[in-house]
Amino acid sequence: MSRSAGLLIAVPALLLVALVHSAGPVRASEKEVMEDVTVKQGDTVREVSTAWGDVLVEGEVEEYVRSGLGDIRIEGPVGGDVQAGSGDVYINAPIAGDVKVGSGDVELGPEARIEGDVSCGGGRLARAPSAVVLGVERAGISPEFDSVDSGSSFPDTATWALMTLVLAAIAVLATIVVPRPLRAATRNLELSPVRSLVLGLGSLPAAMVLSVLLAITGVGLVLLFLLWPAYLALVFFGLFVTAYFLGRKVVLATGRYRAGDALAAVVGAAIVAAAYQIPILGGAVFAALALVGAGAVFSSLLSRWHSSRPRPTYASYEDYIRDRPDA
Repeated sequence: MSRSAGLLIAVPALLLVALVHSAGPVRASEKEVMEDVTVKQGDTVREVSTAWGDVLVEGEVEEYVRSGLGDIRIEGPVGGDVQAGSGDVYINAPIAGDVKVGSGDVELGPEARIEGDVSCGGGRLARAPSAVVLGVERAGISPEFDSVDSGSSFPDTATWALMTLVLAAIAVLATIVVPRPLRAATRNLELSPVRSLVLGLGSLPAAMVLSVLLAITGVGLVLLFLLWPAYLALVFFGLFVTAYFLGRKVVLATGRYRAGDALAAVVGAAIVAAAYQIPILGGAVFAALALVGAGAVFSSLLSRWHSSRPRPTYASYEDYIRDRPDA
């Protein structure tokens, strides 16, 4: 029993970290999903990452700089790696780590000093005569963005495997303990995916606005401490709604129509855990899956409330006509 309780505490904490990770810039770091990131001259941040935006570094970055689809321009020192998926990279400052670029071009300015390797997959590599590269220069070879040494690869793999097992165990438990709410929410996700997406993504700012309103009043402070645990629990359950939905799709696609809910839950949990490992976007995708599932839960509750409302009765047909909205 204590082990199950530990799992129930550990996974919501992981989900909360993913939500914070994907919510935007945080203190001492610059993290965006769809926007540009600029580190102004004189500023120092811990790390910089964005999925679709460009990056401009004029100040100092203590650790890494990453962009999935945008360009990167480095005019200040970076203490770690510089990684770009498909954008161009211009460096005119000291870099303590490696420079890894997927399909964009790499240009090293006269003040560039790269202590690690420079890898350029599909683009060209150009450098000023005074630029210094202490490591190996590789062009035309796809860089290994997530390459780690043999000492750290096993812990990362073990962590991912443990996360997958925990998610799978809780997903199976959900199919046993709360099968009807799980299936009802999954049905709403399948029938109204757009509605679930809107409700799920809109629930986060709605919860924040409600928190501000509750914080204004003294009585609301008591409710505030109940709001967020309840909301996170619902988002946590939404994660397994999405996992069960994805698992059912895969199981049915393979022709296993008679497969039980447990198999669908395990397959879906593995898909969700794999999504968390996506470079740069993993935290955002993980949180989005949970919010979409939460939106399906909201949709299911709204549908149930609407269907359970008593229908009005009328004393006469004239009263019915008078009460119609188009009358």
